Amino acid sequence: MAVKFMHTFVFSSISALVVGALFYVLSAGRSVVSEAYTTTDTNLGTVFVLLLALIIGLSVWPRILEKV
Repeated sequence: MAVKFMHTFVFSSISALVVGALFYVLSAGRSVVSEAYTTTDTNLGTVFVLLLALIIGLSVWPRILEKV
């Protein structure tokens, strides 16, 4: 059974948002403790993690959805 791209994209987007939000919360907490990290570092790191999680999710979710 072929998995539709829209289902894969939705699941990948949701998982990427969760991972991105988790990274943002953890890195924002870290930047409060240490002055070595700025707000720009936190924001750009979050964008990087979000895009990376989206790409990885697009390759992993079709295999998971085929088994369900």
